[in-house]
Amino acid sequence: MFKFDEQCNPRQISLTGVRAIVLLALLNIKPCSFEEIKEFLIQSNIVTREYSIDTIRIDLNTLKYIGCDISKATKRTNNTYILRSHPFQLELSEDDVNVLAKIYKGIYKNLGIDRLLEYDNLFEKLSDIVKDEKIKEALKGISILKGLDKQLIQELLSDSRKHTRLTISYLSGSTKATEYDITIEKLGFRSDKLYIYCFNHTINKRTFLNFSRLQKVLLRQLRSENIKSDDVIVEFNLKNHSNYLLEEDEEIISKKDNTATIRGKYYTDFIALQRILSFGPDCVILSPEGLKEQLIEKLKSMRGQYHG
Repeated sequence: MFKFDEQCNPRQISLTGVRAIVLLALLNIKPCSFEEIKEFLIQSNIVTREYSIDTIRIDLNTLKYIGCDISKATKRTNNTYILRSHPFQLELSEDDVNVLAKIYKGIYKNLGIDRLLEYDNLFEKLSDIVKDEKIKEALKGISILKGLDKQLIQELLSDSRKHTRLTISYLSGSTKATEYDITIEKLGFRSDKLYIYCFNHTINKRTFLNFSRLQKVLLRQLRSENIKSDDVIVEFNLKNHSNYLLEEDEEIISKKDNTATIRGKYYTDFIALQRILSFGPDCVILSPEGLKEQLIEKLKSMRGQYHG
């Protein structure tokens, strides 16, 4: 939802007011327990781990004072706070939406698909309660998931957790559909496109498929599929390493002058090679040997395209 810059001066804002606004937006999405609210506020850089049940009572009382009807968290409500009603007619300006879009753009790459679905739902709910049609469309256009089948995404997320084996119809070429037998391991974004990371039993290897090319799930098997496939582990030297941002599965294992030795974990050889090539001449592969050979062949092929 909202994530504040670490340089934000807390003296310039009312933290109680900020918490109350975020709490209102969160409860407007769904009932939440104290633990869910606390974790969300922590991840949004609004509170620390010391946020207590006494403080949330202050925030809830702030909302109640201005006219919100919020239930207590009891066994009857499954220990969640429920927003029954609020007195607000939401009005957002184009500048407000631009700020939301800027905040979202700064954080979405670090969010899982589950959280991205929550943000998408939030923007949909906000668009439902504003009157201005232009603002409605602008809100709907913020999410990286815009235009994608959210229900199918949720189903595939469930499949990835259960390791369900699927038969799918996939548009592998420009017009030709292919049937693949796959087990999904995860969903993720690359270059702002959603991909299905899976073990493809049809070609007997790991691969990643463009979600937008998935035409239909033809069959879901009832049993789970145990798959044994390993990430590609690459060690490489990177000169001028301070000029680059490392990815989540990359770590520096040693440094010397301006060169760092890095160990990276990648889903496939193809993804590993793309990453290595992105560093240009600053990068030298140390291991594995097989990936070195693939890189050499790739560079020869690229050179041949220019020299005939």
